[in-house]
Formats: sequence, C-alpha cells, structure tokens
Amino acid sequence: MTAGPGVTVEGNGSASSPYIVSSGAAATPTPVTSGDTATVDTTVSGSGTAADPYVVSADVILDPAPPGGGSNLVHAGADGLFVECADVRTCLTAGDGIAYDQTTGEISAAPAALTAVEAQDTPTVDTTVSGSGTAADPYEVSATVILDPTPPGGGSNLVHAGADGLFVECADVRTCLTAGDGIAYDPVTGEIEARPSTDDGNTVTFGSDGGLYSAGGGGSAPTVVQAGDTPTVDTTVSGSGSAGDPYVVSAAVVLDPTPPQGGSNLVLAGPEGLFLECADVRGCLSAGDGIAYDEATGEISARPSTDAGNAVTFGADGGLYAPAGGGGGPATVVTACGLTGDGSAGAPLAASVAAWDFPCDIDANGGSVYCDSTGRLRTLPRGQVTTVGTNPTTAFPDVRVPTGTTLAVVHTENQTVTNPSACLPAYVIYEAEIDADVDLPAPTSGANGGAAAIGFSTDEIEYVENSGTQLVNDTHFQLSRTYWGGVLPPGGTATQTVAVTMGRGAGGATYDRIQVTMRAFLINI
Repeated sequence: MTAGPGVTVEGNGSASSPYIVSSGAAATPTPVTSGDTATVDTTVSGSGTAADPYVVSADVILDPAPPGGGSNLVHAGADGLFVECADVRTCLTAGDGIAYDQTTGEISAAPAALTAVEAQDTPTVDTTVSGSGTAADPYEVSATVILDPTPPGGGSNLVHAGADGLFVECADVRTCLTAGDGIAYDPVTGEIEARPSTDDGNTVTFGSDGGLYSAGGGGSAPTVVQAGDTPTVDTTVSGSGSAGDPYVVSAAVVLDPTPPQGGSNLVLAGPEGLFLECADVRGCLSAGDGIAYDEATGEISARPSTDAGNAVTFGADGGLYAPAGGGGGPATVVTACGLTGDGSAGAPLAASVAAWDFPCDIDANGGSVYCDSTGRLRTLPRGQVTTVGTNPTTAFPDVRVPTGTTLAVVHTENQTVTNPSACLPAYVIYEAEIDADVDLPAPTSGANGGAAAIGFSTDEIEYVENSGTQLVNDTHFQLSRTYWGGVLPPGGTATQTVAVTMGRGAGGATYDRIQVTMRAFLINI
C-alpha cells in the first residue's frame, strides 16, 4: 500500500502489523457553504475538523401567503410536515343536489325539494292548502265558494250554500216580484192573476174559461162616444148610447176641391160610393220620345223613328224588332270586361260570372255586389291585418325585489289600439314581453344567495336563485305571453295593460331596468 498526499500509512499489512491509514496532520479542511432554494432554507455550522466537524441542516419553507389567496394547508410539526383531513374539508362546499358536512367530510346526495303549493283565492272561490307535501303528510287542497253578502244591486243574495251544494229555491225568487196595476200577486205561492178594478160601473169580470170578460154596455153610466174628424173623413155620431137609442157612427169621405198640384180631383163621389174611371185618367198621360198615345182609347204603342236607315220595326209577334246587321246599322253591341253576349236574341247581354265551386249553398253563403255613387260595381269591404306595437324601457335605482310569496306589481305599461276599419269589426290578439335586469348577490356565510320571481299580474312565470360564489349582475328575466283581446267595433278603441309583478326576493336581490314590449294584431274580416 502506498500513501498519497496528505495520507500516512503505517504497518505492513500482516496480522501482527496491520496497515494504519491516517490523514496528514497538516491537511486543509474541505470548504462547505449553505445553498438555499425557494422551498428549503440550508444552514452549515462547524469548521470541518475532526474535533469540530461540519453540521449541515435544512428547514422546509412554508408560504405564509399562497398565490390563491387562501391559507396554506401544509403545517410543520415536531415530527415533520403534515396536512390533515380537517384542513382539506373546508375547501369543499355543497352545490345543487349535494349535502356536505365539513366536520366529518361526508358527501351525500341531497333529497329533492318539495314542490311548493300555495292557495290562490279569486273573488268567487276561497282556496285552502294544508299539509307539508310529504308522503306521510300530503298536500290537501280544498275550495269554498264565496257568496256575496252585499250584492251590487243592494238586495239579498238569492244563492245559498247547503250541505249538498249551492241552491236557489222558488221561495227565494218570489220575493223579487211585486204586483203592479191590474195584477194581484201572492209571494207565498207565486200565483199571479189579473185584478179587476173595484170602481163603480166596472163591467170587467172573469169568464167561464178563467179569462177577463166584459159584456159591454153595463155599469151605471153609458160609454161616451164622440166624433173625430180627419182631413180625409168627416165623422158624425148620433144617439145617446142606451139600448133604446144606441150610438150611430157614420162617416163621409172628404174630397179636396183644389188638389195641391193645381189640377182637377180625379176621385169622384156618387150615390154608390167613390169612383175613378179610365176616361178620367187618360187625360193625365201624354206621349214622349218613342211613344204613340191615343187619349180617346188610352192605347200606348212604340213609335219607331222615321229617320232614314232605321232598322227598328215591328216583328211578327208585335214587338220591336231589328235584324242583326240589317237596316242602317248593327243591332248588336260589343261587350267589355264583366259582360257577355252581343245583345241579340241568341246571345243576350249578361254578367260574366264564374261557376260557384264551393261545397256550401250560394244563396245562403254568397257575398253581395254593390253599385257606388259613380256607377262602379263594388264588393264587400276589404279585409286587412294591422300590427301596432311599443316597447318602452324604464330605469330604476336598484330597487329591492319584494320578498312576499304573493307577487306585487312593480311596474305597469298601457297600449291603446284603434280599429282602423270604418266598416268591419277587428278581432284583436295581444302579445306582451317583459325583459327585466336583476342583480343576484352571491350567498354569504350560512345565508342563501340572491333570488327573485317575476310574472304577469298574479301569474308567476320565472324564478331564479344564485347558488354560485359570485354576484350575478344584470341577469335578464325574459318572458312573454299571447292572449285574446276581444272584438272591437269599427273605429273602436281598447287598452292593453301589462302589469309587471315580482316577489320571493331574497339575499338582497335588486332590479334596475324593465322593458315592456306590447304588440296588438287587429284582424278585419
């Protein structure tokens, strides 16, 4: 064995003199320094000699402010680094459908929430909901009809509620009737009968068939009859009205001696009555163009022109006749739109119409054709469809959503529409849309996040709750509905009212904008 620099070797390697290797007394210690990293802090102590050797130690560095902003889950203890389950459990939270216990770390599926059922009363029915909605305690919905204790007419309500339902009996209705002049009425039995007057001289009584009867002429005083003249009849009354001297009523027709047109009165009065003869009337007539008239006989006949080229003459049957194309000019006509034929006997003029090709009866279902003031043919007023709309937007200063379970009106818009037709009724269909901006804060420790419900009037349409970890800013609630608006008469007006309602507000939910779009479709047919 050979010793190198700084090393001493003694002995020969035998059993009695083994090798002894040692460092030289003057050797220089190897230098050792500490080197730190982002995760370990290293320390070196001692001088590196046998009496004072180097001691190298290291401490793990734990970040006091992790970049995610939370607490460092790794801890340093007397026995080393550690992370326990309890440190990790606080990192987890429960979402929809999950139940989570941070103490034990148990994660389980959350049971579905019970369906919410609430009573909604109307002016005529009172609704009650009991029970919790579980299998053991199901919801029980019952309703009671509301009877108005003070009807608007000011009387008593005739409808009653009994053990077997609503009822109205004849006895209730009979009190609504009273007897007027000439009537006797028993409200107990409901019998109505005629009531003759008890005045002296009344001859009205009941006949054998139960009807009203008067023999006439009875009583203590005779019936008074007097003459009443008119411009055309002169009436005379004679007699006293008794059985021995009855009234005699006679009348004579009055003939105007000077009629208003200045001529002679053609009506004459003779011993046998009024009369008017043909000879009296013939003098009232005279012949115009195309007519020949004989006043002595009263004969009226057509008079063809004597102008040259006239093709009109009398036919074999005594009627006016002009041969087609004969004489001095054509006897036919040329038709334009809407007419057929040429005016001849074989092709008379007629309206040009299409065949009725509908399965219904034309007499019962066909429309009409009209003639206007200029002589132009017109059909029924034209149908039309008109659409009108508006979409006002209203801003609000972050108003809290009402917290009640019954929706409350937070905004109202109106739209007035007018039937544009002066002839036809308008069938109206309304369409309304709501667009609301709502802020839903995130849940805080132990509390629910922001929540809100929105609807039309009492009808809740949409409900939203923030179950996340951040504010939901200006989330849009958008809903719409289409409904029947009735029938408007020609030129009539109607108003559509849209009531925006909110409720079930929670967690500081607010709204800051509401836009209402309203449309009306007016159909004139």
